[in-house]
Amino acid sequence: MRYPIADINIDALQKFQQRLNNEPALESVELTPDKKASTVVISHIEMTLDEMFFGQWKTENFRWQTIANEVQGTLELVVVHPVTGYEIRRTGAASVVITVDRVPESIKDDPQLRNQWALSPSNKKPNAMDMAFPKLKAECLKNAAQSLGKLFGRDLNRKNKDAYKPYKITRKDVPIAKLPEHTMALIEQSIQKGEDEFEIRQAMEELAELITPEQKAHIENLLTQKSHE
Repeated sequence: MRYPIADINIDALQKFQQRLNNEPALESVELTPDKKASTVVISHIEMTLDEMFFGQWKTENFRWQTIANEVQGTLELVVVHPVTGYEIRRTGAASVVITVDRVPESIKDDPQLRNQWALSPSNKKPNAMDMAFPKLKAECLKNAAQSLGKLFGRDLNRKNKDAYKPYKITRKDVPIAKLPEHTMALIEQSIQKGEDEFEIRQAMEELAELITPEQKAHIENLLTQKSHE
């Protein structure tokens, strides 16, 4: 027997959110190809999604367009929150450059001509799109996952970083709270209906850190009275 209590959900939510906001594992982080930034590699992004959301994730609505010598794309990352059961959608966006043949020596020192060379479709490498498309989708997924938490690389390359501050961390960190009235009413109804005493006591054990001594005494009295009927 379980009773829906908002406080218990908040605890579970906060613990999960804390896990999402741990720093990524060192082995999951690499430098970008230009060596100017760090990134969590796609294999670790996908595996961490499997681990955190028990495989309950997918991508939808992958869209792309070509602008000049770049392919830009967006997609939606959809995960099922393991605590609430609700779907969470995050949009990811990225772009990749279409690789072209090497700039001829005769124009490499002229910025304008060099740009014109890069923008000309006739200079595209034969397998450029074959390489660009999988990379584009991977980068979009990485960008979407980053918004879920630090674990996916949200704060990599940022100088000004915030830290997750839970409303409360664990039960032992806060005073014992009075059990919500609607939950007390549910327990009282269960006793009056003659539901199994063992299940009721088991439920009380799960709620032990929320029940005040007065509430516990009240429930014990009800159980005693019911047993004597």
